[in-house]
Amino acid sequence: MTPGPTHVIRCPLCSQLGKYPTVASGNTFGTVYYTDGKRVAPMLPTTPSVVRCGFCRGSFWRKAAAEVGQFTEQREEPANVDAEWLLAGYLDEPDEGEYLAAVERLISSTPAEERSIRLFTWWRGNDRHRGTSPTLGGDNPEAVNRRHDNMRALLPLLATAESADLIMRAEVLRQLGEFELATKALTRHFPAAFDTAISRLLYLCARRDSMLQKL
Repeated sequence: MTPGPTHVIRCPLCSQLGKYPTVASGNTFGTVYYTDGKRVAPMLPTTPSVVRCGFCRGSFWRKAAAEVGQFTEQREEPANVDAEWLLAGYLDEPDEGEYLAAVERLISSTPAEERSIRLFTWWRGNDRHRGTSPTLGGDNPEAVNRRHDNMRALLPLLATAESADLIMRAEVLRQLGEFELATKALTRHFPAAFDTAISRLLYLCARRDSMLQKL
């Protein structure tokens, strides 16, 4: 993996600077695909579309922030880079609770992006089940209800003619425990490229398993 330039942007909520790294090139070795459609590629990480300010802890669309500049951390001497850029905190992705707290504001700021923000929120909630040490249980009823509310709001946004959306819609239904509806959604004609995913989801529905799984 070859690092790209580090971008410096100004938080639209508090006007403080924040920065995020990029990747110039990478590979898909070690990539893992999950039933919710998310891909985790350790050697080809993606920069989140929604980021959290390290200063005010507010979440915002990265594209909504003004870019101040960029620099290459591995090549440039610190003396040649603006001191404020070096001191700026790194931006990261909000956790599920922060997404849920900001989802309505993020949707109202860019109405066309509701599908994306609800999808990111769902994925972030599922992140607790990824990796080598998934977290099981431990959620309070209020958190579960808010998670399910977001998932149910995502369902109509995935009711498109796109095969990938229809399969993700079935996965949302499966994770909500709606196994019959999920199975029905999967028993239609899909391109052969989706055969593995569909077989896996049908198997999990038959077992009445609502947990996130690897493909």
